[in-house]
Amino acid sequence: MRYDLRHTSTALSLVLLVFAFPASAHGPSGHHEGMAAVQDDAGMKAQHERMNKLGAAMQGVAEAIIHGNAVDAGKHSGALRESLKGNESDAPHKNAARIGEFRSLYGELKKRVDGLSAAVRTGDLSKAGAAYGKVLGTCAACHAKFRD
Repeated sequence: MRYDLRHTSTALSLVLLVFAFPASAHGPSGHHEGMAAVQDDAGMKAQHERMNKLGAAMQGVAEAIIHGNAVDAGKHSGALRESLKGNESDAPHKNAARIGEFRSLYGELKKRVDGLSAAVRTGDLSKAGAAYGKVLGTCAACHAKFRD
């Protein structure tokens, strides 16, 4: 069975528009009130910088998958894995009392990013596209509970 990348391109384009735009807009928006006890301003700024790098890497992976470029997908998936370093001590923007659940979602994100990287290394970009969707699902779940 031959897989048609045109369908993957369309689907990933839509997913990218829906999920990546909010991630790229991740910046100060007044949602930090009451967070001083959990994370100071410097910590929150560093968290935002990491999230911006994560968003840029996710966009790079998506575009590489859409265009069938396994080399770039590998490069961006490596940047994605790097962007996760330091996030293990981050704090949520809201629902701070549920920090254990927040950090559990970080663990799930890391696991799914590792799965995406493994799929990219095989060169099977349709499999990588499915793994990318799982990463986005984790992002969306975390944002729904702790950010937006």
